[in-house]
Amino acid sequence: MKIKIFTLFFAVLLSLANSDAVVKYYFYVQLANKNNTPYSLSTPSEYLSARAIARRASFNIAIDSTDLPVNATYISQIANKGVTIHCRSKWMNGVTVLTSDSSVMSQVRSLPFVKWAKYTGKIDVAQLTKPQKSKYESHVYNYGSAATQLNQVNASYLHNLGYTGKNIHVAVLDAGFTNVNINHGFDSLRLQGRLLGTKDFSEPTPNIYNSDTHGANVLSIMTGNLPNKYLGAAPHASFWLIRTEYSPSEYESETDFWVAGIEFADSVGADVANSSLGYTTFDDPAMNYTYSNMNGTHSHASRAATIAAQKGIIVCNSAGNEGNKAWHYIGVPADADGIVSVGAATSTGEPSNFTSYGPTSDNRQKPDLSAMGTATAYINTSGGLQAGDGTSYASPIMSGMFACFLQYAKTNFSNFSIQTLIQSVKQSANLYINPTYRLGYGIPNFQTSCAYLQTMIDVVQTDQTVRIFQNRASKLLILNTQIDEEITVSLYSLSGITLYRTVTTNKHTHISTAGYANGVYILQVSGTGVNETKKIIID
Repeated sequence: MKIKIFTLFFAVLLSLANSDAVVKYYFYVQLANKNNTPYSLSTPSEYLSARAIARRASFNIAIDSTDLPVNATYISQIANKGVTIHCRSKWMNGVTVLTSDSSVMSQVRSLPFVKWAKYTGKIDVAQLTKPQKSKYESHVYNYGSAATQLNQVNASYLHNLGYTGKNIHVAVLDAGFTNVNINHGFDSLRLQGRLLGTKDFSEPTPNIYNSDTHGANVLSIMTGNLPNKYLGAAPHASFWLIRTEYSPSEYESETDFWVAGIEFADSVGADVANSSLGYTTFDDPAMNYTYSNMNGTHSHASRAATIAAQKGIIVCNSAGNEGNKAWHYIGVPADADGIVSVGAATSTGEPSNFTSYGPTSDNRQKPDLSAMGTATAYINTSGGLQAGDGTSYASPIMSGMFACFLQYAKTNFSNFSIQTLIQSVKQSANLYINPTYRLGYGIPNFQTSCAYLQTMIDVVQTDQTVRIFQNRASKLLILNTQIDEEITVSLYSLSGITLYRTVTTNKHTHISTAGYANGVYILQVSGTGVNETKKIIID
């Protein structure tokens, strides 16, 4: 989560005739359809990597129309109006354009396939050539300075079994990765071929390694290596470095850069995505979000985060550093459904004073989990050891551990889902029974997560709308739904006696089976558009 000092002002759009103008403007253009696309759902290899296709197949996720690229003919026609196509979103079916003359947008809006277009920010081109300084200020395996933060989540259990993130691909969406290409703290990453590539969506000219230090710090928490001095949470995972945040300013356009970044991560087959970014207010107050917008669907970034989760990516996003500020709550895309929003804790497990509060405005539990975000150790851009504060630094601990946990699951099981993995980690956390709006379900124990996962693998699962997990160890039935309407959940004996019934709008329902005799029971979930009945064996 970025810590910014905002200079608030209202942006005045000027029509500039000179194409070399210092200031250029971003607009998001929403397209009406994907008609006449040359791409087909039957030939996904034309627009998805083999790894992305394999990830979908492993989780039985269908390739659908959201995967089809934006219509190239539409893009050409938009560009012909005199604007530059900065980035595009196939999931949102739109493009972000850059122009020095805002008057040409009337011509773009008049195109028959354009639904609407809106101003989302600006960039001072003259600043691009100036050095940028970070705005983010804030310890068998010898973890060195990282020992406290890794021992808190029992990382050594997975690591000592050999699950260190090997062959797991992690996408890091951030503001920049200064010196990752030369920093000796990333020698192992480079020499072992685990630095998979880079992509820059935040500037017209790529500037990955000389733009901002924040992403480099975050990356070190996941995979930095200084022998006997420091080791990251996923020391053998592989990484894509994706720059979506432009540090010198803050505009809504950056949420569209984020969408482009997560779509790129999906297309290259990333398994896990870490985003230590968040958006609440902007340099132009007219763009500011309100707390009511924190509903998981208002922002393109939040909607894209949910889609990424639905496509089989474990998305971890920092909850935010606003807990002791006026905003107070989580930001975008931490409000997204289906992802892991990460709060910050101290080394003793207390909430960090700055960690943002949940819930979402539609009353969903956020944050989901927490990790150490106060005095978190990392490798700085000079290769030295440092400590900093922020949910920005808690999230990569969680992402790194999910990479290791995913390797464990892939090695030992075949019939699991991303939701099952996340649920088992939540259940291992210290506040699972009584979650809070500061730490969520709390700090996980990844040894316990492995135990819970084993109890869930043979669980009853229904369709994508209703998922039923059975935790025999804790005598719980756990229902996760994707239904926004009111539902009725009932549990019956085989003789038809009603043992449990609740009417709820909560997407997560827990039913204690403690005290029930061993045997077969009937679980029913009913409501508008859903009527699921399953046999449950309690033993």
